[in-house]
Amino acid sequence: MLKPVQISHCFPVSAERVFDAWLNPEIIKLWMFKNSSNKIVSVKIERWVDGGFSILELSGDEEIDHFGQYKEITGPRRLSFSLEVPKHFPCVTTVDINVDPDVNGCKLTLTQRGVPAKITEAPWTEMLDNLEKLLCQKSL
Repeated sequence: MLKPVQISHCFPVSAERVFDAWLNPEIIKLWMFKNSSNKIVSVKIERWVDGGFSILELSGDEEIDHFGQYKEITGPRRLSFSLEVPKHFPCVTTVDINVDPDVNGCKLTLTQRGVPAKITEAPWTEMLDNLEKLLCQKSL
């Protein structure tokens, strides 16, 4: 059995802003599954329990779809969803996001089950770093 991947990240902004960044298509396009060598070309969000999502990445000439279904949406504290990325791993995984307010902003804990850490730990860490930089911009 695979050990869950668990990553924590502290944000100097409110739990509401961090939580919203997981469900707002315009913000998602700027940080989730985004890196310096790709482009997010489409984000579709059905922001309700059992609603689906799709984040379409263009990497070179290759389209990579990241998709799943929301299992729990309890803003601004908890989000749970299935995640499939057939290009990167052959199974359905579960991602749980917990956001806890604190005196300096909030702490996010991400837990992903069903995929080896060597595949997802570094990308999630980079994405959360990028999300913090994005949310700390004055224009957002």
